[in-house]
Amino acid sequence: MSEPIDIVVCGAAGRMGRLLLGLGRQHPGLRIAGAIELTGHPSVGRDAGELAGGPALGVTVQTDLAQVCRPAHVVLDFTGAPAATIATATLAAERGAGLVIGTTGFDTAQELS
Repeated sequence: MSEPIDIVVCGAAGRMGRLLLGLGRQHPGLRIAGAIELTGHPSVGRDAGELAGGPALGVTVQTDLAQVCRPAHVVLDFTGAPAATIATATLAAERGAGLVIGTTGFDTAQELS
């Protein structure tokens, strides 16, 4: 069996973020490597597993994607904020990480950047 895929969930406290954390915990092919939220969000500092309604995972919700993003990771961005998603995509590309975007609402200029 191959190693699980390490995922980092951006927008971890949102409805989709919590769902992704829960699914990541349950699926044997995935491992939660990071959970990201906005600075000042009440979930920052909490355990990602508990945030998703389950047992602790030993992964703390953080605000800085750069602290956890690695080349072997896949970043899942469900922030719902196009400007934040563009910043996430830029960092993931710089780090050589995979990226899945679930954000909508991009304007024409953002789609072309």
